[in-house]
Amino acid sequence: MPYGWQKKGHRLGLPARIATKRINLLGLLSLDNQLTVYHSEKALTGAFVVDCLADFVTKAHAKPVVIVLDNGPIHRCQAVYGQQSGWEEKDVYLFFLPAYSPHLNLIELVWKSLKYRWLKKADYKSWAYLKKAIFAIIRGFGQEYKIDFSEVANRNIIKINSA
Repeated sequence: MPYGWQKKGHRLGLPARIATKRINLLGLLSLDNQLTVYHSEKALTGAFVVDCLADFVTKAHAKPVVIVLDNGPIHRCQAVYGQQSGWEEKDVYLFFLPAYSPHLNLIELVWKSLKYRWLKKADYKSWAYLKKAIFAIIRGFGQEYKIDFSEVANRNIIKINSA
């Protein structure tokens, strides 16, 4: 905690977690706000990304699909590159964003909203509460939890035009 108040002579204590747990999410977001999420409590690897994308590719797609990836090492590894031509044969293409451009990756807005808008303080009571809340938000994305991307795009265009 960077800053806080306490009465003189009283100690202020905060519970600290000794063994930290984490949940890692890999998400695919369509232009019509359909969210597909894969999760792991282990560190994400290129093999995990390949498994997730391979699962996604097996699902029916009416049109060719372009998957936008950032430049994270798990996206730019040999395991992913090794599958790329096979996915292209199934009309699924990978597009890598330029380095240092998370503002171009719309799913980053989903993760930011999940973490800072939709999760409540009470959701952090325990690991079980947190996982339950995260999965409830993911299930409710598009209905209860929404992002108006056209509004975001307009805001960014206004910033560019006024700069």
